[in-house]
Amino acid sequence: MENSTVSTPQYPDFGALLESVRENGRRMQESAERYYKEQAERDAQWKTEQAERDAKWKAEQVERDAKWKAEQAEREAEREARMERISRENNKAIKEMKNVFTTEWGRLIEALCKPAAFKLFKKEGIEIDRIYEGIHKAKEDGQDVMEIDVALCDTSVAVIVEVKTRCGKRDIDYFLGQMEHCKKYYKEFADKKLLVAVAAISYDTGAVKYAHNKGVYVLKLTGEETFTLSAPNNPKAF
Repeated sequence: MENSTVSTPQYPDFGALLESVRENGRRMQESAERYYKEQAERDAQWKTEQAERDAKWKAEQVERDAKWKAEQAEREAEREARMERISRENNKAIKEMKNVFTTEWGRLIEALCKPAAFKLFKKEGIEIDRIYEGIHKAKEDGQDVMEIDVALCDTSVAVIVEVKTRCGKRDIDYFLGQMEHCKKYYKEFADKKLLVAVAAISYDTGAVKYAHNKGVYVLKLTGEETFTLSAPNNPKAF
């Protein structure tokens, strides 16, 4: 009788397999935790560096703004001081002058008008930063066609002032007629908004109201040193 061999089935070691799965799970969890921790550290470092950059930029911006404001205040103070000096010198000259001929009054008014108009129009909210003086007469075909007494300007606006000893309605109409061609004659004002004003020692009856109705500012000499400014409801612009 032949001997027969019986095979015993081989089963996997489920305990070892389960332990292996658990070990792999722990390793994966540790790896994930390590990744998230490193990522959090990187994010924290980036935020810290960004905050430092932002703080540095803001500090530099504050410094730049402070420097600009200081320089602007210094320039403004210099302009004001210059206008004050000019005003004092003009006032002193006017007080010392005696027996002035009538033909010289226009020059005197113009000299006093410049610093006064500078201050008064700034109070009206017009940021004047310079005054044009001694503007040449505009000519056409060899003939004088327009002369500007005083021009107060900033980068976008100019106030053209007509200076008179005595001002009437005809003077206002003539001045406005000339202003229709101002930008043609004076190219330096071609890209600016032009406002108009008259300055005088005295005005004919109804002339001030007439000027306001025409959109013209009125400067009036009320004493040896003082001008007043009255504004129209609807300033005319060229």
